[in-house]
Amino acid sequence: MPVDLRKKVRRAAQPSIPRRGEYRLLLASRLVRSFAMSIVTVVLPLLVAERGLRPTAAGLVFAAASVGGAVILLSAGFLGDRYGRRPVLFAIAALAAIGTAGFGLSSNYGLLILFAFVGALARGGVAGSGGAWGPFAPVEQPLIAEVVPRSARGAVFARMSMLGVLAGAAGSLVAALPDALRGLGISPTAGAALTMLLAGAGQLAAGLLVLPVREAPPAPPARAEGRRLSPEARDAVYKLSLTNALNGFGAGFLGPFLTYWLHVRFGVGAAALATLFTVTNLVTALPYLGAARLANRIGSIPTILWTRLVGAAFTALLPFAPTFLWAGIVYVLRMVFQMAANPVRQSLVLDLVAPEERGRLSSASSLPSQVTVSISPYIGGWLMESLGLLGLPLELAAAFQAANSILFARFFRRTGDPAGAQTD
Repeated sequence: MPVDLRKKVRRAAQPSIPRRGEYRLLLASRLVRSFAMSIVTVVLPLLVAERGLRPTAAGLVFAAASVGGAVILLSAGFLGDRYGRRPVLFAIAALAAIGTAGFGLSSNYGLLILFAFVGALARGGVAGSGGAWGPFAPVEQPLIAEVVPRSARGAVFARMSMLGVLAGAAGSLVAALPDALRGLGISPTAGAALTMLLAGAGQLAAGLLVLPVREAPPAPPARAEGRRLSPEARDAVYKLSLTNALNGFGAGFLGPFLTYWLHVRFGVGAAALATLFTVTNLVTALPYLGAARLANRIGSIPTILWTRLVGAAFTALLPFAPTFLWAGIVYVLRMVFQMAANPVRQSLVLDLVAPEERGRLSSASSLPSQVTVSISPYIGGWLMESLGLLGLPLELAAAFQAANSILFARFFRRTGDPAGAQTD
């Protein structure tokens, strides 16, 4: 193919984004955040284990992170709609940096809970997520929607998720640093603390990158806060709240507990876990783009439903893995299906309401998941410690996330599909 023709084909395949410079800043912010979050995903549970916390005490730390995420998430959407998404996104990044660095440096149990709460740690950084989820989502996603035209939004969400996963793979590699530093005579706990400081610096950098992005002036108070949500938005909030509550309850049984479970069950350390999460991030990068194409063929709702049901099935198989290798294979397959359709879901949900209601919709509908995800880690820790049922939390995670997928499809099967396919 001639060079000029190849260039034309490449330009045709790329979505048209007039504000490309600002889009690149948002993309860079996502990549740096995904890098930092992937470090925290591996190192934080290991720090908890290194400091001798039993499963129930560990569950309280993870629950504190979820409660902090709930408080920040509830505030973020409303504050973003009222005062602007850019400053709120920076403030969340600064809190995450403080919490991450503080958690790495502290050995006091009370301070560990405090820093986990302040930074909403281990929320939104699961391998394969590409840094797309967490308490910052109610402000980041509407800001992206403002910078990127609707016609390009689905492709942009998929591309950002794919590149975010690759950045997460790099972060997962860095998470092996505590084991590498051990060869220099540095203890695993001190190495983990240094690695958490690096992750905290990444969180702060992600916030700084969004400051130059322009956004439209916030709506007047009477429009943004003084009036109730539109009937369409209220209906969306009710439906998303229920489905998200189920998903959050399941996620609390998995989330940071997966790393803890792998460490306790198979005795693996930072290097092995970092390798697993690196492979997971790399393998889950390409399915993001494939899911967008699948949604164009069969519709967004079927794509979301079936990929996530298969992911839940692999989650249910995890406790039966006889070795760390087999557990890793099952987990990678789980993440390929579980995460692939996330950009499709993001694009669909953004179209449920008017632009000025997107932040409040995201905050209000996501709050139930933050509440339920704050409860289940403690229950999971209790099941592990008191009943000796190490695998039961993973089975519960699979059940609740499957229920979430089925109910989401039931509620939104007749929704207008931004992918362009019929869904009913």
